[in-house]
Amino acid sequence: MSQEKRIELIKQLLEERQELTTKDIMSEFGVSQDTARRDIVLLAERGEVKRTHGGILPLDFGNQVLNFQKRLSLFTKEKTRIALEAVNHFHAHHVYFIDASTILLKTCQNLNLPLTVITHSLDNCMALAEQSKVTVKALGGTFDHESRFFYSDEALQELDNVAFDTVFIAASGIDEHGIYILKQEDAKIVGRAVERARRVILVAEHQKFVNTSYFRICKPDRVSLFITDQPLTPAERAIFPKTTKIQVAGDEVIR
Repeated sequence: MSQEKRIELIKQLLEERQELTTKDIMSEFGVSQDTARRDIVLLAERGEVKRTHGGILPLDFGNQVLNFQKRLSLFTKEKTRIALEAVNHFHAHHVYFIDASTILLKTCQNLNLPLTVITHSLDNCMALAEQSKVTVKALGGTFDHESRFFYSDEALQELDNVAFDTVFIAASGIDEHGIYILKQEDAKIVGRAVERARRVILVAEHQKFVNTSYFRICKPDRVSLFITDQPLTPAERAIFPKTTKIQVAGDEVIR
């Protein structure tokens, strides 16, 4: 296959997945690492993609956050690894809050221990309804159709009366000032849960360090453990305090 033909196919694949790594290109097209890198360099020099550490993103990446259903349709093997890693951090008879996200939905689908989960996510509730050992408590209110969560002042008040062993949160953006999500009402619910947590676990892909979201859940120093898909750069690691443990899904925890 010529490089030009492969370049066009890479662009099509990138549009579908919204992110490609060098390894993805090697695997999809059966090329060497050097060839994949040359393709990435050419695309970047033409101004057709954003180059990242280890891969590429679409030019418009970060300009919008895809809605829940679109993100679910683009679910990747990296997200699956993060989701399954998160399962290992649940313990019997503990009380948890689980955020509304595609990664944490996959976690819920693989969770079946005698424990209690409080969530504002419709999809989390539906997944946990299939797990007979889990006690599920749903927060009510007005339903956000796009991001599929419930919100109300009563839900915020209900959270004030709970002490969570662990709160699992996701992110649409991460920077030195905080962990962010797309909707203000969502941020209020999740942020209140974080305030009531003994431990906070963040699950997110490394690409979330490109932040264009406005509504902060919490500051980075509230995160006890960050489960992600790639090692952090020194600048990314410096966002979190030394007390925050970093875990690349499938690897040992990095202190």
